[in-house]
Amino acid sequence: MMNMKKRILAAALCGMLLCACGKKKEESSSEMQYIKTAVLYDTITDMYENPDQYLNKTYHMVGTLYPSKDDDGNVLYSIYAQQPGSDHGIGVELDWSDFSGFSDYDKVTVEGKLEQEHGQYQGEKIDYLVLRVSLLEKRE
Repeated sequence: MMNMKKRILAAALCGMLLCACGKKKEESSSEMQYIKTAVLYDTITDMYENPDQYLNKTYHMVGTLYPSKDDDGNVLYSIYAQQPGSDHGIGVELDWSDFSGFSDYDKVTVEGKLEQEHGQYQGEKIDYLVLRVSLLEKRE
């Protein structure tokens, strides 16, 4: 009888631990994801190819503050990475209210949540990625 109670208690504890591990894993998806500079180009490329794996997660990246213009002539900024050994690059648009104090092509640290937007580019409907910035700092 005592062995049976120990087995039941052990099974209950094991079940609680498994539930706790499941919760922990679920919470970790909202934790900051640090993307190393060496893999930033490949990671951003994969974000566009497999957005569902990346959307609604929070990221920390270091890259270039890259300017571009939308169809209306407004300046947009992206966190940008260049493909190693190439002049080709890719970026994620930054949603941030004030870029004063920054210059085009500054090296920056950015943190934010990745989301997807729908819009038009050169007359065509597109889906694009936007990083909702919570931190933007110039690096020296």
